[in-house]
Amino acid sequence: MKYCVVSIAVLALAVAAVVAFLLGTASASSGDESARDMAEIEKLHRNDVTATLSGDPAALAQLWTDDAVRLQQGEEAILGRAAIQAADERERKAHPNARIVSYVPDIRDVTIEGTWAFEWGYFAGSYSDGTNKEATAFRAKLLRVLKKEKDGSWRFARVMWNTSD
Repeated sequence: MKYCVVSIAVLALAVAAVVAFLLGTASASSGDESARDMAEIEKLHRNDVTATLSGDPAALAQLWTDDAVRLQQGEEAILGRAAIQAADERERKAHPNARIVSYVPDIRDVTIEGTWAFEWGYFAGSYSDGTNKEATAFRAKLLRVLKKEKDGSWRFARVMWNTSD
């Protein structure tokens, strides 16, 4: 009987050790993937700043998924990457001398859930309408949903923003 109890205890410890090892390995690989995802999201953030400051509608369009939705203050929802690019091109043609002078995102939180990520924050910016007047500054709040592409990169799938007081 004593031998049976000892055998069961040893077996239980062995099973517990194997489970702990497997959970630790899964957690480590999950941590590696999470770190890769955060690095790719940070790359998207850098590309967002570069494209925004360039004012190039084609460069901006590359930041979006094909089925993206952009919700901006005072405008109807814009559905799809092509429509977002077309809207940006119309805006650029309507104001050919306007330019973004500064754009500084302040992302406060990023949550990754599988192939989706959610982030919120603020951004400060300024723009010039092309006159000799000083640039106009503004601050805004944002909420963005990001989607992981098959190649491991991340793009904006849903973006909503409005100016802050």
